[in-house]
Amino acid sequence: MTRVTPVTLSSGVMAGLQSSLARLQQTQEQLSSGRRLNRPSDSPVDTVVAMQLRAQQGQQEQLSRNIDDGLAWLNTADSALSQAGSSLTRVRQLVLAGSNATNGPAERQAMAAEVDQLRAGILQLANTQYAGRPVFAGTQDTASAFDPATGAYLGNGATVDRTVSDDAASGRVPVSVPGSNAFTTLLADPAGPAGAGVLDRISTALRSGDTTALGTALADLDSAGEALRSTQSTVGARTNRLTAAQSSGALRADTVTARLSAVEDIDLAKAITDLSLQQTAYQAALGAAAKVVQPSLMDFLR
Repeated sequence: MTRVTPVTLSSGVMAGLQSSLARLQQTQEQLSSGRRLNRPSDSPVDTVVAMQLRAQQGQQEQLSRNIDDGLAWLNTADSALSQAGSSLTRVRQLVLAGSNATNGPAERQAMAAEVDQLRAGILQLANTQYAGRPVFAGTQDTASAFDPATGAYLGNGATVDRTVSDDAASGRVPVSVPGSNAFTTLLADPAGPAGAGVLDRISTALRSGDTTALGTALADLDSAGEALRSTQSTVGARTNRLTAAQSSGALRADTVTARLSAVEDIDLAKAITDLSLQQTAYQAALGAAAKVVQPSLMDFLR
C-alpha cells in the first residue's frame, strides 16, 4: 500500500483549496463586472465570437448613422421642393389672371412684382443647405447651387450617395437630386432671351401686357412644374427606401446585441447561486483542511 506522507497530504489539500478559491474569485469578478468574458483566457472560442459580433455591431451603427444623414438630406430637399411647388401654383394663378383682359397695366405691374418676389423665394429654396452644403448642387464644391444674381446653375449632375447596407450591388442610395433636374428652366434658361428663366419671362410679359408671351410662358411653367413634382416623387421614393432600411437595420442591430449579450454577459440568477454554493464549499473545505492537516513536531522545529 502506498504511504501518504503529511507533506503529500498537505500539498493535495492546499491545491484543492487554491482551485476552489480561484473559482470563487472568478465568479465574484463576473458578478462585479456583469460579464462572463473578462479576458480571452476565460473562453477563447467565445472571445472570437464576441469580437466578430462587436465588429458587426460597429458596422451596423455606422450604417444607421449613414441612414440618418441620408434621411436628413432627403427631408431637407423634400421640404424645399414642397414650398417651391406651392410658389409655382401661385405664379400660375397670376399668369392666368394676367392673361385676363379685365386687368389693366396697374394690376399687371402688381402681379409682376409678386412674381419677382416668388422667384426670389424659389431661388432661396433652390440654394437650401444642409450641414453647410447646398442640397441641390450635386457633388460640386460651391457655396450656392444657383447663382444668386443670374439664377444660373452652379452645381453638377452627380448625386451625393450614402451606404445604407452591406449589399455591394444595392447598398448605396443617392440622397440628393441635381438642381438642374428639379428647377430646370425656372430660374435661368440658356435657350431663352438673354438666358432669362421662365419666371423672369413671366414677369416681363406681365409688365408689357404681352398675352401671347404669357401663353408661351404658361406652357413652359407647366413643364417646369411637372419636372419639379417628378423630382419630389423621386425624393419620396428614396426616403421610403431609407426608412425601410432603417427598420431592417434596427432589427439586425437588436439581433446582434442579443447574441452578444448571450455570449458575453452572465446569467445573474445562476451566478448568484454559484457564488453562494462556492462560498459554502470553500468554507467547508477550509474546515476540513484544518482537521486533516495537523501541525507536526517538524513544523515547530523549523
